[in-house]
Amino acid sequence: MTKPWTYLSLKAVFQYMDGNKRLELNFHCPALRSAECSVPLNLQCLTFEKEKIVANGVCYKVEWYQNHKGSKKWRQKKWGSKKWRRQKKVESKSLRIKTILDDRKHVRVEILKVHNSRVIPDNLKIRTRRLDSGNLNLERVFPFINRSSFPLRELRVNIAKTRNLEKYLGFTQTLILFEANFDRENAGLVRSVLYDPQIPNIVLENHFLTSNTTVTLIQNWKNNQKEIGTFLTMQNKYCDMPFPYLDETLENLNGRIAYFNYSVLQNLNRSCISFPFNQTSEVVLYSIKDGPSGKRRTKLEVMPIGSTGPGTFFDIFINLLPLFLIFLLLTIILLPSIL
Repeated sequence: MTKPWTYLSLKAVFQYMDGNKRLELNFHCPALRSAECSVPLNLQCLTFEKEKIVANGVCYKVEWYQNHKGSKKWRQKKWGSKKWRRQKKVESKSLRIKTILDDRKHVRVEILKVHNSRVIPDNLKIRTRRLDSGNLNLERVFPFINRSSFPLRELRVNIAKTRNLEKYLGFTQTLILFEANFDRENAGLVRSVLYDPQIPNIVLENHFLTSNTTVTLIQNWKNNQKEIGTFLTMQNKYCDMPFPYLDETLENLNGRIAYFNYSVLQNLNRSCISFPFNQTSEVVLYSIKDGPSGKRRTKLEVMPIGSTGPGTFFDIFINLLPLFLIFLLLTIILLPSIL
């Protein structure tokens, strides 16, 4: 007769077991819950929504059903599995969804998305590197984050929901600002964040900067002597190049048309705009294509001086080629009428 595993042996096994397998065992094996919950749960991605939790792409949710006797019960389902667990009826689905992560002391997640905070157990503290607070006020999400997570590698926030965002700038290395519907009234709040001395690296979703804002931002970076690697990325789904006042900005900041040196060129358009910064670095404005979709992002970054140069004859020829082709096409069209 084989001996049952000891508590310490079970903990050692759970430590190296797939996270979703552990959650399924927790549902169906009450005798193992104490050992399983005592071991940190490691997940790549965890999403909290109104009526479900998604862990590593597997959805866990609660549904009501009516049996043949007419009474209502609830069942907790792991999508893709035929196994069920039944309990007594409760008033709120969110209370039952909380039991998925109940009694856990440590949950570690690479990417955490919180779209609804009511389904998170009250005493749970999650350790994460990347946090997306969705359309919630960031202050409703922070109580569930383990303090050892800070500074986060990345924080995504709805600028319209978190009005006092300035006091959280030191909590992350990269801040992603977005809003569900573009509102010009939030432009002032975006500028106040951009100009803050403790500003981290920032990504703007569905925002673009005016010439005056860009000039002030670069001057702010100069005043605060931002380190090499500091960047601002602008993403806009309505236009490929969210930088409509290039000529004016060049004039105000003594910028020049430049080209990346091949030593720093990595899947970038070689042409760029360079602005003088200090003796060791320069500020460079350039664009990047997002994978197969071809959508462009515009990026402003502090780079080591010498990252760009005047370019070669071939670079200049490539830039002038579209104009030459247009001129050639017009010549072909108009030449018969002239003759």
